[in-house]
Amino acid sequence: MYLNQHILAKIKLMLNQLSMPVLLLDSSGQVILPESNNKSLSLPEEVLSNPTEPFVNGAFTLIGTSDAEPLFLCFSGNSPEVVSCAKLCMQLFNIALKQEGAFATADNSIRQIMEGVLDRSEIEAIASEQQIEINKNRTVIYAHFNEEESEGIVRIIKNIFNESDDDYVCEVGRHAVAILKQLDDDFESEDLMQYCEALQNTFMNETGHSAYIGIGEPKTNLAEMNDSLNEARNAIRIGRIYHPKQLIFNYAKMVVERFLADIPADKANLFYQTLFNKKTSKLFNEEMLTTIETFFENSLNLSETSRQMYIHRNTLVYRLDKVQKTVGLDLRAFDDAVTFKLLMLMGKQKNDKRGKFQ
Repeated sequence: MYLNQHILAKIKLMLNQLSMPVLLLDSSGQVILPESNNKSLSLPEEVLSNPTEPFVNGAFTLIGTSDAEPLFLCFSGNSPEVVSCAKLCMQLFNIALKQEGAFATADNSIRQIMEGVLDRSEIEAIASEQQIEINKNRTVIYAHFNEEESEGIVRIIKNIFNESDDDYVCEVGRHAVAILKQLDDDFESEDLMQYCEALQNTFMNETGHSAYIGIGEPKTNLAEMNDSLNEARNAIRIGRIYHPKQLIFNYAKMVVERFLADIPADKANLFYQTLFNKKTSKLFNEEMLTTIETFFENSLNLSETSRQMYIHRNTLVYRLDKVQKTVGLDLRAFDDAVTFKLLMLMGKQKNDKRGKFQ
């Protein structure tokens, strides 16, 4: 069983509270705690075959965990009081280990890696124990639900995994799950979007609720998965500001939005007001803004925009001419359209009231 430094520190604190000397041993008899003791003890076969029952061995009492490779507590003394103390301490010991996920399933190990609580040597040890390849092209997909509990969502996702998949899913919050997704060498970002759309459809079919889904950038080392998880979370946080109608956000595709999010709100507002102010408030009413946004969504295509909006092409041209005459930007020209789009997006940051996304 692998114990990271955080778990070892908690066990050490617990053992220090006891009024008698206690050793922590691994299944080979090597002393783990105290760290100053580097001895190795010979464990009797009776102890190894039935580790959870207290075993008195001369002047010592031994008891172990129920894991396949148990850990043992070795108490100095063999009286009935020491045996009772050993049983109680092992119960508390097991509870502490389970709470920390030390009975490490692959999912728990992946969660610890993605949350960034392990250093590289610990990640290498866990990867070796769980037979997880360290250097592999992977990304993190993060899904946040407002209504659903993450435990149920994990079960839903696992049901759609193929047995051949080297993917993992785990809870990373009461209403959030993260998927460590292995990528083919020839993957494309559109493949990830289609995968997330399929996930979204599954969530809707199974729960009746949708999720916010963020996609982190691909990484090649397990130690970088915490970066990918943070990127996936940020993709949702930023995406909800600039694209409030969307539910799936790809961090790698949001370069402009990430740039704008880093601009101080007061500066962004100054730029925004150069275009959107009292003088232009009548021009940029809801109808006009909907027209412009639809025009942008259709890559400045006049015919497709007029078709989608059920308006005559000449009506659309009239509205765009009106914008050009009032503010001097011809939205049919690429450079002017980019300028307008950026200034409009700066207002999204000012108007966002949702606060920080977790």
